[in-house]
Order: sequence, then C-alpha cells, then structure tokens
Amino acid sequence: MNRFGVFLIALFLFFTINPIIAKDFCTSENVYIQQKINETGFRLLNSANYNKRITFYLVPQNKVKTRINKRTNRIYLYQGTLKYIEDSNELAAVLSLDIAKLMDYKAGFFRQFSISFSPRKYEIKADKKAVDLMAKAGYNPIALINFINKTAEEPNWFEHNIMHHKGKERATYIYQYIYEKYPAYIANNSYLKDSEYQNFLRITPKARKKVRFIQQERIKIQDAE
Repeated sequence: MNRFGVFLIALFLFFTINPIIAKDFCTSENVYIQQKINETGFRLLNSANYNKRITFYLVPQNKVKTRINKRTNRIYLYQGTLKYIEDSNELAAVLSLDIAKLMDYKAGFFRQFSISFSPRKYEIKADKKAVDLMAKAGYNPIALINFINKTAEEPNWFEHNIMHHKGKERATYIYQYIYEKYPAYIANNSYLKDSEYQNFLRITPKARKKVRFIQQERIKIQDAE
C-alpha cells in the first residue's frame, strides 16, 4: 500500500476513534468563529501597518489558553477561551495580546534574549502595545481590562516576583495607560455598567477613588437621561 493509502486509513481511524474531534472540526459554528478570528486579527494587523504575516487558528479543545508559535508566526486560540469573550472588543483584546508578543519576538535576537531575562517588563510592554493595537483598529481597549480581570492568574510570591505580574496589577497598568494616552475611552466608557469592569474598579488603588466617583455620577446622569 502506498503512503497516501496509509494516510487515508489513519485519517479515517482518527475521526472514527475521536468522533468529538471530528464534530468540532466540522461544525458551521466553528467555521464562523474562525472567520471572526481572521477578520479581527487582520483588522488589527492592517491598522498597525505590520509588514509580517501572522495567521490565526481556532483549536477545538476546551482549554482556557492561547499560544503563539514564534517560528511560524501563528497564533492559536483555544475554544475554551471563548466562554470568557463576550463581544468583538474582547476578541480583539485576546488577539492583540499575542500579536504584541509576536511583534516583540520578531524584533530580533537581542530582543528575544532580553525577553527571556526580563519577562515581567515585556509582559507589561505587550499589554500596552495591545492597547495601542486596539485603539488604532477602532476597538475599545477597556475590553482588555475586562478580559484580564476575568482570566489572568494571581501567581504566588515566587512567580509574581520572578516571572509574572498579578492579574490585578496588569489590569491596573492597562487602566493607567488608557487613562494617560486614550482618556476618551475612560470619559465615555461603554463598559461603565459592565460587572467585570465594576469589579476591577473595586480592586484598584485609592488613587482611583475619584475616577470611580466620577463614573458613578455619570451613570446617574445617564440613567436620568
């Protein structure tokens, strides 16, 4: 039997033994989701005038994660993450984070070396770059705060100090960056009544109290209108 025949038999057995996987690959819903991922990802790249090709893939596995392949310039969004994505802005937020990371990795060998030894620094850098990507493409960067608030981990003290920031720290840095560079999104905040955003406001430092008060008053005014 030639190699092609062996391949066909292996493929048949794979989908026969794994009917759930076969179903996941064939649903029209997944086709639609993949199209939305492509549409959003390419809109972000085109708005940034990025001159390298990046492709996007939906992985039909119930894991809450994304993954990037630095060698092939691919971004993988796992299906389990979709339950935390409520609108197109949050989808753009997820993709923007990985696009920002890939952009850094593709900036050269020394940048890759620096990322390896300063992951915390480049974690925040990628978060801020994701905000820029979203704003340029016409997405609301407040959605990035919501997604981080829903999914980011609160690592233990060792991981926190050496590798990663806590989720609430990342969300606060993002908020500060939006407040400084894109204040219109804070002033005219379409996520004002959103439960995730309100939850974030409750964990921010005391310096944010004035902003919370202003936003609460704005809600009252909007309700009165």
